[in-house]
Amino acid sequence: MGQRERFVIFLVGALLGVVLLLGGKSCGSEKKNQLRAVRSSLSMAPMMYDFAVMKKGFYGRYVLFEQVAERQGGVKVRTLVTGGSRHYASDGRELPEEHILIKESYAPGVALAEAGPVESYEFAYADRIAVKLKPGRQPFEVQIASGDVAEFWPDHESALIRLHAWRKLPGGAPWAKLEALVQELKGHPAVADAHLVRIDWQAEAELIKANSPK
Repeated sequence: MGQRERFVIFLVGALLGVVLLLGGKSCGSEKKNQLRAVRSSLSMAPMMYDFAVMKKGFYGRYVLFEQVAERQGGVKVRTLVTGGSRHYASDGRELPEEHILIKESYAPGVALAEAGPVESYEFAYADRIAVKLKPGRQPFEVQIASGDVAEFWPDHESALIRLHAWRKLPGGAPWAKLEALVQELKGHPAVADAHLVRIDWQAEAELIKANSPK
């Protein structure tokens, strides 16, 4: 084999290596972008999904409020509020803190503790209320005592009240009155219905599972 042939083989091999390397980096970059998109789409901190899948209770210093009620048949429902996952703007600024409302249901005779097991969960945002307006009414007509006003909610039929001022009331956010506030809004002249914004944690947990390393 002559010098020229060896040089051509070397050149082809080098180019092939570069193509494979760039292809690998591209695939890796696409995977990272995909994982980043999944993370940004999640409603809660990753630990919350882990605890829910393991049927554990949420306890500790991050619990801002809790109360327990007993239903007919002995089922105990523990309602609590905790902080959500951190979110950042495109320029790196940390966005205002979110709050999550969790309802844990315990079977009769099961002690309320982190070990659980928790029979079922409900997750919702504790810092916003969705309001369905009556025909012809506008979001700005709906205002609560704290001064928070409903606003248009893009891509949704309902309007949204973000509880910014409500959470900063003197003495702190009155979490115990949150669900009563929702019921009060249902009686507003411009409102057809009101509810907390639910989080489908099971669907999001499946999304995490589908994008986790096998």
